[in-house]
Amino acid sequence: MINIEKFACGKINFIRKSSGLPLIGHNAFGVIDRGTNLLQVRATTICNLNCIFCSTDAGRFSRTRVNEFIVELEYLLDYVYKVVKFKQINDIEVHLDSLGETMTYPWITELIGRLRENENIKTISMQSNGTLLNGKKIKELEMVGLDRINLSILALDAKLAKILAGIANYDIEKVKDVAKRIAESKIDLLIAPVLVPGYNEGEIPKIIEFGIEIGAGKKFLPFGIQNFMRYKLGRKPKGCRTIRMYDFRKRMEEYEKKYNIKLILSPKDFGIHKAKMLPIPFKKNEKLNVRIASDGRIMGEMIGVARERSISIMRCNANVGDIVKIKILKTKHNLIVAERVK
Repeated sequence: MINIEKFACGKINFIRKSSGLPLIGHNAFGVIDRGTNLLQVRATTICNLNCIFCSTDAGRFSRTRVNEFIVELEYLLDYVYKVVKFKQINDIEVHLDSLGETMTYPWITELIGRLRENENIKTISMQSNGTLLNGKKIKELEMVGLDRINLSILALDAKLAKILAGIANYDIEKVKDVAKRIAESKIDLLIAPVLVPGYNEGEIPKIIEFGIEIGAGKKFLPFGIQNFMRYKLGRKPKGCRTIRMYDFRKRMEEYEKKYNIKLILSPKDFGIHKAKMLPIPFKKNEKLNVRIASDGRIMGEMIGVARERSISIMRCNANVGDIVKIKILKTKHNLIVAERVK
């Protein structure tokens, strides 16, 4: 089992049923339902890299994180099964993603195997940076029924890849070998680089050529190239400016013509469609009293509980067990964000 403690940037909190934290409501852990047949399932927040463009400021050298979260297997499965049953459809995709690295979850293989037993889950996919994968682990994931790995490849140039990953021991040759092994397995490979302006524009064509060469995308599309975006708590590489989406699309169109592949993607390309969403039990600007159940993931945050939802409460100085008054700021997709008020 991977020693996850050496990757954590703060205290590791194990979320069990007894913790009193619902697995709906917070963006760092649990199940996220955005009103489609795709469910995001987040079991861990820990990351072994420290990417200079990370949108969530993950990794050991984070400047904002103070706590990590790992969800107990049975508790997580219980929530996934409940949401799957609520959706009342039989073509659900469970996508295992994370505000860190999915492979830091100690029970990832068992989680996938148990999800595979549910007849209403059609597709199980997972995101990964590839550094904690190897031939043995890929074989295990293949045997328990993983359908696709969305693999982040930063650059093929070794020096640049280390810079982007933010750690000196990042080994792109190992990640390339992992990509080849995935492509040779029954698991589909989707290569998902982030285009970071001023850093890896010249690497994107090389990554596309590499993916084509090794046979990425046997059943699904082979690439999911992302545009670097700035976020309030995310990292902002020196000298990097976000490319306008119009210009990003034009660049992808040029690559599409050059390589005769589809790079401008839509939910339909992955069979994603609208489906009923879990009810949202709060309204924006609503004020209410909640119980503090846990310290938050980032500085100044606490996690409250009300109406079977976990609530991210910003600018909150309180202790676990306190009852505080809050104002709801955001409720979209049942990701509940609030602030403490008097």
